Formats: sequence, C-alpha cells, structure tokens
Amino acid sequence: MDSREKLAAALEQLLQYKSIDAVSVIEISSAAGVSRKTFYRCFRDKYDLVTWYFARFYEASFGRIKEEIAWETAMLAHLDFYQAKHRVLKNAYTTHDINGLRQFDVSITRRTYEIYLRQHGANLADEELQFAIEFAARGGTDMVIEWLLSGMKLPPQRLVKLLKQTLPQKLLQHIG
Repeated sequence: MDSREKLAAALEQLLQYKSIDAVSVIEISSAAGVSRKTFYRCFRDKYDLVTWYFARFYEASFGRIKEEIAWETAMLAHLDFYQAKHRVLKNAYTTHDINGLRQFDVSITRRTYEIYLRQHGANLADEELQFAIEFAARGGTDMVIEWLLSGMKLPPQRLVKLLKQTLPQKLLQHIG
C-alpha cells in the first residue's frame, strides 16, 4: 500500500467518528504511520486528501456514465457507495471550508456531464445546455448530499427516479 492509500485508509477510519474539520493532518499522518512531510508530499491539505478519496469512488460509480453505463445504473452504484460509506461521507460533507467536498462533488459531476455530452456530439457552447449541466450538477449533488445527511430514508431506486425526472430536458435528450 503506497502512502496515498495509507493516508486515505487512515482518513476513512478517523471520519467514522469525527468531522473533517475536527481531524488534523497530524492525526491522519500518525494513524497512517507516515510523517507530516510525507502527507504534504502527497496532498496539499486534508481537503485535498478527502477529494482524492472521494474521486476514486466517484469514478467507479457515477463517473462510469462516460463508459456508456446507463445513467440509472451509474447513479445507483453511486448511492450504494454513499450507503456503504455513510458515516465517512457525512463527516466529510459537514464542513464550512471553501475547499470542502461539496464543491469538489459539484465540479466533478459537471466535468462528468461535459465529457459524456462531448462524447455524444453535444454542442457544449450552447448556453442552454451549459445551464442544464450546471443545474444538474448542483441540484443533483445537493439532493444526494441531503439524502445522505437526512438518514437516507428514501430507497435509492426512488431517489434515482426522482433525480432523473428533474434533469433538464436539454440534458435528458442526450442521456436517454
């Protein structure tokens, strides 16, 4: 296991019980069995580590729409990840830092939609399509985070259906 993996595993353990704001780089490094110097060789700060951790799971779930996996299947895989890592993610999202996971989540979702749409010949210069992408990235991300933070009471299949129903038509015409 390389240093990044060790740090991610240590972060995951710490986020089981504490919010990201309450976790220090020293705690993460110590739990990973590496020095602070090694931490900073791998990551800018603890928020950079959180986004690296999240990005790996994101790409293996919703990010797979870029590989022609059905939108619903990819979103269900994404929600499965949220259910499996709910305590970790809840503690990762509860931050007021500008570098927090929410901002990264919106950004990676936006990029995922743009890549997917570009692959399908969509005109990304279209102002209405750009608005639809932004709406879907922000709205979808916020609704999934709210689902997580409120205890995931809605069955994942129902949430997927509701999320897809609210996607802008400009986006839906490319997703199918």
